[in-house]
Amino acid sequence: MTPSSDGFSAFRETAQLAGEVIGVLLAGVIIGAWGAIKNKKISVLWKRKHEQRLIEAHSQIHEILTELRITVRACRCLIFQFHNGGSFADGSSIKRFSVTHESCSTLSQTMILESQDVLLSRYSSLMEILETQPGKILAVNTLPMSAFRSSLEINSVEYFSIVPLRCSDGISPLGFLVCHWCSSDSLDEIESEGISQSSIESIIVDSANTVNSHLIYKTGKQ
Repeated sequence: MTPSSDGFSAFRETAQLAGEVIGVLLAGVIIGAWGAIKNKKISVLWKRKHEQRLIEAHSQIHEILTELRITVRACRCLIFQFHNGGSFADGSSIKRFSVTHESCSTLSQTMILESQDVLLSRYSSLMEILETQPGKILAVNTLPMSAFRSSLEINSVEYFSIVPLRCSDGISPLGFLVCHWCSSDSLDEIESEGISQSSIESIIVDSANTVNSHLIYKTGKQ
Protein backbone atom coordinates (compact mmCIF):
# COMPACT_ATOMS: atom_id res chain seq x y z
CA MET A 1 0.00 0.00 0.00
CA THR A 2 1.40 3.36 -0.99
CA PRO A 3 1.80 6.28 1.43
CA SER A 4 -0.69 8.30 -0.53
CA SER A 5 -3.36 5.59 -0.20
CA ASP A 6 -2.71 5.36 3.55
CA GLY A 7 -3.18 9.12 3.87
CA PHE A 8 -6.41 9.00 1.90
CA SER A 9 -7.77 6.18 4.08
CA ALA A 10 -6.93 8.10 7.24
CA PHE A 11 -8.59 11.23 5.83
CA ARG A 12 -11.69 9.22 4.89
CA GLU A 13 -11.93 7.68 8.35
CA THR A 14 -11.52 11.11 9.97
CA ALA A 15 -14.18 12.61 7.69
CA GLN A 16 -16.54 9.71 8.42
CA LEU A 17 -16.04 10.13 12.18
CA ALA A 18 -16.60 13.88 11.90
CA GLY A 19 -19.76 13.24 9.89
CA GLU A 20 -21.08 10.88 12.54
CA VAL A 21 -20.35 13.44 15.29
CA ILE A 22 -22.03 16.23 13.32
CA GLY A 23 -24.99 13.92 12.63
CA VAL A 24 -25.39 13.17 16.33
CA LEU A 25 -25.17 16.88 17.18
CA LEU A 26 -27.70 17.80 14.50
CA ALA A 27 -30.05 15.08 15.70
CA GLY A 28 -29.75 16.43 19.24
CA VAL A 29 -30.47 19.94 18.07
CA ILE A 30 -33.48 18.81 16.05
CA ILE A 31 -34.86 16.71 18.90
CA GLY A 32 -34.31 19.57 21.34
CA ALA A 33 -36.00 22.07 19.02
CA TRP A 34 -38.92 19.72 18.44
CA GLY A 35 -39.26 19.21 22.20
CA ALA A 36 -39.26 22.96 22.80
CA ILE A 37 -41.90 23.49 20.10
CA LYS A 38 -43.99 20.67 21.51
CA ASN A 39 -43.73 22.05 25.06
CA LYS A 40 -44.68 25.51 23.81
CA LYS A 41 -47.70 24.07 22.03
CA ILE A 42 -48.71 22.24 25.20
CA SER A 43 -48.25 25.44 27.20
CA VAL A 44 -50.39 27.42 24.74
CA LEU A 45 -53.07 24.73 24.69
CA TRP A 46 -53.12 24.60 28.51
CA LYS A 47 -53.38 28.39 28.70
CA ARG A 48 -56.27 28.41 26.24
CA LYS A 49 -57.99 25.62 28.12
CA HIS A 50 -57.53 27.48 31.41
CA GLU A 51 -58.91 30.71 29.91
CA GLN A 52 -61.87 28.82 28.50
CA ARG A 53 -62.51 27.28 31.91
CA LEU A 54 -62.55 30.73 33.50
CA ILE A 55 -64.99 32.04 30.90
CA GLU A 56 -67.30 29.07 31.36
CA ALA A 57 -67.19 29.35 35.15
CA HIS A 58 -67.92 33.08 35.00
CA SER A 59 -70.86 32.45 32.68
CA GLN A 60 -72.24 29.71 34.93
CA ILE A 61 -71.96 31.92 38.01
CA HIS A 62 -73.79 34.77 36.26
CA GLU A 63 -76.55 32.38 35.17
CA ILE A 64 -76.97 31.15 38.75
CA LEU A 65 -77.16 34.73 40.04
CA THR A 66 -79.71 35.71 37.42
CA GLU A 67 -81.85 32.65 38.10
CA LEU A 68 -81.67 33.34 41.84
CA ARG A 69 -82.59 37.01 41.38
CA ILE A 70 -85.62 36.13 39.29
CA THR A 71 -86.72 33.33 41.62
CA VAL A 72 -86.61 35.40 44.80
CA ARG A 73 -87.74 38.63 43.03
CA ALA A 74 -84.62 40.52 44.15
CA CYS A 75 -83.51 43.76 42.52
CA ARG A 76 -79.91 42.60 42.42
CA CYS A 77 -77.71 39.66 43.40
CA LEU A 78 -73.99 40.12 43.86
CA ILE A 79 -70.84 38.23 44.73
CA PHE A 80 -68.10 39.94 46.72
CA GLN A 81 -64.67 38.33 47.07
CA PHE A 82 -62.04 39.11 49.68
CA HIS A 83 -58.51 40.10 48.66
CA ASN A 84 -55.44 41.89 49.94
CA GLY A 85 -55.01 45.57 49.16
CA GLY A 86 -51.48 46.49 50.20
CA SER A 87 -50.09 46.51 53.72
CA PHE A 88 -49.87 48.71 56.80
CA ALA A 89 -46.61 50.20 58.09
CA ASP A 90 -46.14 47.21 60.40
CA GLY A 91 -46.32 44.86 57.41
CA SER A 92 -49.75 43.43 58.19
CA SER A 93 -52.10 42.97 55.24
CA ILE A 94 -54.90 45.43 54.46
CA LYS A 95 -58.02 43.37 53.87
CA ARG A 96 -60.45 44.48 51.18
CA PHE A 97 -63.34 43.09 49.14
CA SER A 98 -64.74 43.77 45.67
CA VAL A 99 -67.79 42.87 43.59
CA THR A 100 -66.79 40.24 41.04
CA HIS A 101 -70.21 39.17 39.71
CA GLU A 102 -73.54 40.94 39.58
CA SER A 103 -77.04 40.43 38.20
CA CYS A 104 -79.40 43.43 38.24
CA SER A 105 -83.00 43.95 37.23
CA THR A 106 -83.59 46.49 34.47
CA LEU A 107 -84.81 49.05 37.00
CA SER A 108 -81.87 48.70 39.39
CA GLN A 109 -78.59 50.54 39.31
CA THR A 110 -75.40 48.50 39.14
CA MET A 111 -73.04 48.51 42.12
CA ILE A 112 -70.07 46.82 40.51
CA LEU A 113 -68.11 50.01 39.77
CA GLU A 114 -68.60 51.63 43.17
CA SER A 115 -67.86 48.45 45.10
CA GLN A 116 -64.22 47.79 44.29
CA ASP A 117 -61.36 47.69 46.83
CA VAL A 118 -63.70 48.31 49.77
CA LEU A 119 -61.86 48.47 53.08
CA LEU A 120 -63.06 45.53 55.18
CA SER A 121 -62.39 47.24 58.51
CA ARG A 122 -65.18 49.76 57.75
CA TYR A 123 -67.75 46.97 57.56
CA SER A 124 -67.52 45.19 60.90
CA SER A 125 -71.33 45.02 61.12
CA LEU A 126 -71.43 43.16 57.81
CA MET A 127 -68.94 40.59 59.11
CA GLU A 128 -71.02 40.15 62.26
CA ILE A 129 -74.13 39.37 60.19
CA LEU A 130 -72.13 36.87 58.14
CA GLU A 131 -71.25 35.07 61.35
CA THR A 132 -74.57 35.27 63.19
CA GLN A 133 -77.35 35.47 60.58
CA PRO A 134 -76.16 33.93 57.30
CA GLY A 135 -78.91 33.63 54.70
CA LYS A 136 -81.52 35.46 56.79
CA ILE A 137 -83.64 38.15 55.13
CA LEU A 138 -83.13 41.31 57.16
CA ALA A 139 -84.63 44.80 57.05
CA VAL A 140 -82.11 47.60 56.52
CA ASN A 141 -83.93 49.93 58.93
CA THR A 142 -83.28 47.49 61.80
CA LEU A 143 -79.50 47.78 61.42
CA PRO A 144 -77.46 50.11 63.65
CA MET A 145 -76.06 53.15 61.89
CA SER A 146 -72.88 52.12 60.11
CA ALA A 147 -71.04 52.31 56.80
CA PHE A 148 -72.73 49.06 55.80
CA ARG A 149 -76.23 50.43 56.44
CA SER A 150 -75.39 53.68 54.64
CA SER A 151 -74.18 51.80 51.55
CA LEU A 152 -77.44 49.86 51.43
CA GLU A 153 -79.60 52.96 51.87
CA ILE A 154 -77.68 54.85 49.17
CA ASN A 155 -78.55 52.03 46.78
CA SER A 156 -82.25 52.05 47.81
CA VAL A 157 -82.07 48.65 49.49
CA GLU A 158 -84.86 47.89 51.99
CA TYR A 159 -84.17 44.19 52.63
CA PHE A 160 -81.13 42.02 52.09
CA SER A 161 -79.72 38.55 52.66
CA ILE A 162 -76.05 37.67 52.87
CA VAL A 163 -74.37 34.25 52.76
CA PRO A 164 -70.66 33.51 53.31
CA LEU A 165 -68.54 31.81 50.64
CA ARG A 166 -65.57 29.73 51.70
CA CYS A 167 -62.49 28.08 50.22
CA SER A 168 -62.39 24.32 49.70
CA ASP A 169 -61.28 23.73 53.29
CA GLY A 170 -64.73 24.96 54.37
CA ILE A 171 -63.15 27.41 56.81
CA SER A 172 -61.10 30.08 55.07
CA PRO A 173 -63.28 33.00 53.89
CA LEU A 174 -63.56 33.47 50.13
CA GLY A 175 -66.28 36.11 49.98
CA PHE A 176 -70.06 36.36 50.24
CA LEU A 177 -73.23 36.38 48.15
CA VAL A 178 -75.80 39.14 48.68
CA CYS A 179 -79.41 39.56 47.58
CA HIS A 180 -81.00 43.03 47.64
CA TRP A 181 -84.67 43.96 47.60
CA CYS A 182 -85.42 47.61 46.91
CA SER A 183 -89.06 47.19 47.93
CA SER A 184 -90.95 44.96 50.34
CA ASP A 185 -93.61 44.44 47.66
CA SER A 186 -91.56 41.72 45.96
CA LEU A 187 -91.21 39.70 49.16
CA ASP A 188 -94.89 40.21 50.01
CA GLU A 189 -95.79 38.98 46.54
CA ILE A 190 -93.82 35.76 46.99
CA GLU A 191 -95.33 35.09 50.41
CA SER A 192 -98.83 35.69 49.01
CA GLU A 193 -98.13 32.79 46.65
CA GLY A 194 -97.65 30.51 49.66
CA ILE A 195 -93.84 30.55 49.67
CA SER A 196 -92.54 31.17 53.18
CA GLN A 197 -89.59 33.40 54.03
CA SER A 198 -87.68 30.38 55.33
CA SER A 199 -88.12 28.73 51.92
CA ILE A 200 -86.74 31.81 50.20
CA GLU A 201 -83.77 31.80 52.56
CA SER A 202 -83.12 28.12 51.78
CA ILE A 203 -83.12 28.89 48.06
CA ILE A 204 -80.56 31.65 48.62
CA VAL A 205 -78.29 29.40 50.70
CA ASP A 206 -78.51 26.57 48.14
CA SER A 207 -77.63 28.96 45.32
CA ALA A 208 -74.71 30.32 47.34
CA ASN A 209 -73.39 26.78 47.81
CA THR A 210 -73.58 26.17 44.05
CA VAL A 211 -71.83 29.46 43.34
CA ASN A 212 -69.20 28.54 45.95
CA SER A 213 -68.31 25.33 44.12
CA HIS A 214 -67.94 27.19 40.81
CA LEU A 215 -65.76 29.85 42.42
CA ILE A 216 -63.44 27.24 43.94
CA TYR A 217 -63.16 25.56 40.53
CA LYS A 218 -62.59 28.92 38.79
CA THR A 219 -60.04 30.40 41.18
CA GLY A 220 -58.40 27.23 42.42
CA LYS A 221 -58.69 28.52 46.00
CA GLN A 222 -57.54 25.78 48.37
